[in-house]
Amino acid sequence: MNAVQQAKREGVVDAFLARLGLHGNQVSILENPTEEILDSLEHGHDVELHGMRRRGLSPMRRVQKGPQKRAEENYLYSTRRFPNNTANNTIGAGAVTAADYDYFGNGVGDVGSSMGYFSLSNLTYLQTNMDKGGKIPSGRSFRLYELAVSFNAEAIGTDIAQCLDTMALRFEKQGGQLVIQHGPIRNWPGGVGLSGYAATTVSATSLQAASNGNPDLRGVRKFRIPRVLRANESFKYVINAAANLPNDNGAVALGSFVEICIWLYGYAVDSIPE
Repeated sequence: MNAVQQAKREGVVDAFLARLGLHGNQVSILENPTEEILDSLEHGHDVELHGMRRRGLSPMRRVQKGPQKRAEENYLYSTRRFPNNTANNTIGAGAVTAADYDYFGNGVGDVGSSMGYFSLSNLTYLQTNMDKGGKIPSGRSFRLYELAVSFNAEAIGTDIAQCLDTMALRFEKQGGQLVIQHGPIRNWPGGVGLSGYAATTVSATSLQAASNGNPDLRGVRKFRIPRVLRANESFKYVINAAANLPNDNGAVALGSFVEICIWLYGYAVDSIPE
């Protein structure tokens, strides 16, 4: 029986694994994002391999020598307030200037106006948990498995809708040497916030929906293969805001302040000194 007949009878995958030996039990099939491989090779880093696997199984990793490492599940998050306000705390409503707005470039203790908060002299853990803006600290790395964009609970539904339709997200690492365009922020549901509810009477104006997608942490976009942020690597996420709405080409005009948070879920890996 030739290979074509065997593939028809047993299936292409089964026939392929059978030829690898013992139905593939001695062979591991690996997959990696091309951009991450090229970036690692260009900067002299080891290429990390991740195996194709069923959900729930641990990724393949080499046995590493050196200090022990501890993996802690946690979030990295960064929050900015729109419209960008560095002059006073009464602007509230207003147009969003078309521009790039950086995230993760500021840490706890940095000036609040750097992220649109004139009322805050310094950023706190309500806005970010970055120790130092723009870099992963020494002795730590981060394996990113989830990415989401969320809004503050008091945000007005129409303001959220304008932001979702006019803002795009991108990832940059090492000063823009690696750039990945993620598209409109509406493609990256936040999984948190308020769902629709009737305040008094059921009408078009009495429903509030201060969330991006379902307010459920299971309703976010997940990476099957983690994005690795190494110690001392510089990175940032950027929201690019457009000036006009897609439906009528009118200017973006928010009715109140809107906080937009980008949060990353994964594993913070700490090196434990020997």
